[in-house]
Amino acid sequence: MKKTIKISLIIIIIIFVILFFSYQNGYYLDKNRETMILTEEKIQEYEDDLKNGVDVSKKDYLIISDSYDNDYTRLSLKISNKIEKLFDKIIKFFLKKISNTIND
Repeated sequence: MKKTIKISLIIIIIIFVILFFSYQNGYYLDKNRETMILTEEKIQEYEDDLKNGVDVSKKDYLIISDSYDNDYTRLSLKISNKIEKLFDKIIKFFLKKISNTIND
């Protein structure tokens, strides 16, 4: 019984680490960089339109981009968040126990 719990915990930790690093280093950073560049371009376009006397109230400067996430990425993000909350609770529990033993 203890062996299956240990193996399950190791698998959960490995999955968490993989999902965490793929989320931190992958698509999310590229998406933010692209949004920042497009936003700067739209700000420049807005300022140019103001200088040229174009009616800016009739023009749309918002950027609506396509979403490329799918069921797998949403599921992996949900799993990663749940694992993160679980680890947070476990760490807080152990630190609270350590604190109680030190204070006694």
